[in-house]
Amino acid sequence: MGMRINGENVMIFKNENGRYTTSISNKKEDGSYENAYLQVQFRKGVELENKTKINIKDAFLTFFRTQEGNAVYKIVVLDFEQEGEAKEPEVGFETKVSGLPF
Repeated sequence: MGMRINGENVMIFKNENGRYTTSISNKKEDGSYENAYLQVQFRKGVELENKTKINIKDAFLTFFRTQEGNAVYKIVVLDFEQEGEAKEPEVGFETKVSGLPF
């Protein structure tokens, strides 16, 4: 059983070791915010710059255990598009440029 994830404008951070994370925040009772970071894994061959915004189309949440037995959660991204990338036209959508005189 898994939890599917999608989201728009997700900021991806890349550390000096080439590992990816993203952050979530929680508003505390005093009005301040605290952040937590989740590891992010992409398919083999995906390379992103630090602080890249993406739209996640398909991902899931999973975890692994450290040697001490602590659970470390991570998001595995299967499909995404980078912010600002040109989108493919939808099926059935056609663009024509003709010599109409207007």
